[in-house]
Amino acid sequence: MNLQLYAPQVHLFAFHLFRTLESVPGSGVKNPDLLWEQCRGIFEKFHIKEQLELKPPHPEECRYDLIKGNKPNDILLEIKPIITFDQKDLTLDGFVLPIQFYDSYGFGLTIGYPEVQPENLSRIPVADISILEEFNPDYCLLPEEIGSSLGQTLIITAWLSDEQKQAGEQFWRKLADQCIKEFIPKGKRPSFSSQGQLFNSPIFEYENFNYTKNHYHILVCFWTDYASFKKFEDFYYEPIIELLYYRNKIIAEFRNSRYTYKYTRNEYQVIERLTTQTIKKLSPEDTLTEQDLQQLKQQLKKLIVQSVEYNNLLQDLGFRKNSIIIHTANYQTKLQTLRNELQAESESEPDLSFLETFAQKNCLTFQEQIQADFGYFVQGSSLLEKAINSIRGIVAIDQAERDRKREDREKESDRQLQLTICVASAGVTVGGIVASSSGQITEQNPIKWNVIKFHDHPIHPFTVLVFFSIVAGLVAGGIAWLIAWLLTKPCQSKKSHPNNQSSNN
Repeated sequence: MNLQLYAPQVHLFAFHLFRTLESVPGSGVKNPDLLWEQCRGIFEKFHIKEQLELKPPHPEECRYDLIKGNKPNDILLEIKPIITFDQKDLTLDGFVLPIQFYDSYGFGLTIGYPEVQPENLSRIPVADISILEEFNPDYCLLPEEIGSSLGQTLIITAWLSDEQKQAGEQFWRKLADQCIKEFIPKGKRPSFSSQGQLFNSPIFEYENFNYTKNHYHILVCFWTDYASFKKFEDFYYEPIIELLYYRNKIIAEFRNSRYTYKYTRNEYQVIERLTTQTIKKLSPEDTLTEQDLQQLKQQLKKLIVQSVEYNNLLQDLGFRKNSIIIHTANYQTKLQTLRNELQAESESEPDLSFLETFAQKNCLTFQEQIQADFGYFVQGSSLLEKAINSIRGIVAIDQAERDRKREDREKESDRQLQLTICVASAGVTVGGIVASSSGQITEQNPIKWNVIKFHDHPIHPFTVLVFFSIVAGLVAGGIAWLIAWLLTKPCQSKKSHPNNQSSNN
């Protein structure tokens, strides 16, 4: 069976953050208008003459149509892309849907064959599957070229002929695989992920699971009847584009958590190295020198800075997990909206298992992975806290020991000063007393030396006075020093006794 596509179309859904929560539009975000710049580039590739005019983003609205149309209800811009296929110019149909979701821009682009009407089901235009390569000139619709911060989803749709419908799932899968090969160059093609039903038509999912910035997510859907196509068209504006928005937000948060994981792992290794170095420097047997003390203080500063940076990374992991939880809830809310609208049209329960799988499995896996990372890396915070407390404790103990020794030296210095003052006072006092008796010594009443005869003449009274004053002062000072030493000796013995006792124990 020939691989042909009936009325193929390509739908691009790209999303880009244009502001942060605490900033004005464009503040703190690199290239907030990236999507519109890429849109102009796509227009050039497809020779589109229409001009996209946009309104400024709304500061408060959670959802806001950005198209500046001629009518109040205009939400999209119709375009006429031109491609060259089989050496012929082929004019296609399409439209652009610019929209704001909270702090992000959404960009919906549809390019392909004109919309099939119910009366024309027997005359659906057909083309060889190789035409898909022309639907992606210079690969301008791929993630590497768009570069949106929140990622994108591509949907390739086509109708199935009666013969293709009869061929069954195996052929449909082969047809979907060939669509990927024609649309995406070799080496960049994502792997087959899953298949299911979307509005009772077969759909195939292709995705790479490295969750890098150039994340590929491509869906290939084949319409089996007009009702399926009509539901996709009716729900395109809401809630399909919002479902894809929250899906890409969730993947973007998980991708950012992988970057945080990488940085946190590096910081964890730094923490282990710092704590090991710190432990090696701490010797309980040696007294810390002044140099050791300064090194420990520097190490303490490094650890404190490291602790702040590390805790910020842990908080970022927690923030990513909470964001995924919130966006998953929003995704499920939009899914329930779609279910309710489908139930209103039909009494049977709609099959949305293909869309539900992402919320039930992928989102849960993302949360569990981040929680496991957090549980592992939180040990690093504990290591830092212990290292910081250990250094603080050792420095405090050493500082207390130094303060005690300084106080002891100051007390000893004070004691020596008091002793000196006491001895000097005693000497001066006794010397003064001796000197006060000078009135009894005169030339008429000299002191007679019976032991040694120094001179034939008597010693002058002043000389005798000075001599006896000095001798008396020295003797009195010596006695005062001896008494003070005897009084302070028991106190010194008491101070040294506990150390001796502890060493004996």
